[in-house]
Amino acid sequence: MLDSFTPMGGWLGHKSQLLPEPVVAVPEVPSKVSNGFTYVLLMWLASRLVVIVAMQLIAPLLPLQPMTIPDVVKPIFNFIPTPGFELFSHWDGDWYEKIATEGYQYDSQSSQQQSIAFFPLFPLLVRGLMLLGLPFSFAAFLINNFAFLGAVYFLFRWAAEQHGVRVARWAVAVLVWFPYSIYGTVAYTESLFLLCTTGSLWAFEQKRYRWTAFWAALATACRPPGIALVIALLLAAWKEKRPFPAYVAGLAGLAGILVFALYCGIQFNDPLAFHKAQQAWDSENLMSVFQKIVVERRPSLDMATRLTVLVGSTFLLGWYRKTLTTVAFLYGVSSLALILASGSTMSINRFAFGIVSLSLVAGLALARLPRVGWGLMGAFAIGLSLSSIRFAWWRWVA
Repeated sequence: MLDSFTPMGGWLGHKSQLLPEPVVAVPEVPSKVSNGFTYVLLMWLASRLVVIVAMQLIAPLLPLQPMTIPDVVKPIFNFIPTPGFELFSHWDGDWYEKIATEGYQYDSQSSQQQSIAFFPLFPLLVRGLMLLGLPFSFAAFLINNFAFLGAVYFLFRWAAEQHGVRVARWAVAVLVWFPYSIYGTVAYTESLFLLCTTGSLWAFEQKRYRWTAFWAALATACRPPGIALVIALLLAAWKEKRPFPAYVAGLAGLAGILVFALYCGIQFNDPLAFHKAQQAWDSENLMSVFQKIVVERRPSLDMATRLTVLVGSTFLLGWYRKTLTTVAFLYGVSSLALILASGSTMSINRFAFGIVSLSLVAGLALARLPRVGWGLMGAFAIGLSLSSIRFAWWRWVA
């Protein structure tokens, strides 16, 4: 793949020293694949314990200055974390609690942040558990963590079938230990979105189009980037000359966002209310980040991390494009394209965590570089702990 770079071979060395050659998919014996649940469970449990210990035990003991956060749903003054499930419900969790308890609100004349910007699947499921008597924080914690477990298991099975158990294990390790996998525990939609997108992609590979449609529809009811999944399914169906049901399954993925638009039209007389409300969330765009880092030479660690994740993800996706299945590659490309098209970089690390194809390419790379992988997992574990502490203290984790 790097033949065009051979003039630089004198200092780059052989291309296999720069990055491992893409590996060919190795079909697995079914019994070996089925044994993966124990590994998945242990990795999920260990990483979630790191998050819980950091947030519930370590964060409350730190002698930091109390936090004041005026620009959230319920303004916070002189906040110091105390152990409890409420620590998992900061930032967007406040909005989801408002939706689950009070329903959606929208004023077309307002330029303020409004709850209609948040898609309905997660708060609906939380509301269902709350009807059983559970408080919001606990219900959201249960749904998000078990959805994350399901997503990790789907990833393992899918990766093992396409690339072998070794790649599957590394892909799982990357997903659960990535510092932004904190969003697989707190009251956010990332876990549910990962579950739906991975389930749909895995079902598509198996030609189970009813399940493909089911999970895809839930994905677009969960988060706007679900549109990237619909694009990937339709393009993969065309490229692989799949039968008509594959196209129907891809188009069925639009159901989630169309139903939400119908609700907005009936309830607020504006089918695009959710899109208009999202514009109230100002964020730093890609050009401003590039200017600060390259032109003004005023980079921050956060900016550098975001740019590294974006560039690194794009590079790995391109490098392993012939190794990935068609739909996995197209989903990764369409998801990154949506991020670039939006121009926003504020939460790019969190968005990257929610793109399952990126965990796959990382697994492919680390399966050939296990020593690098072990060191990276150690750094990830430290980063996950720090992210958890920041979140518990109402400090933004982008």
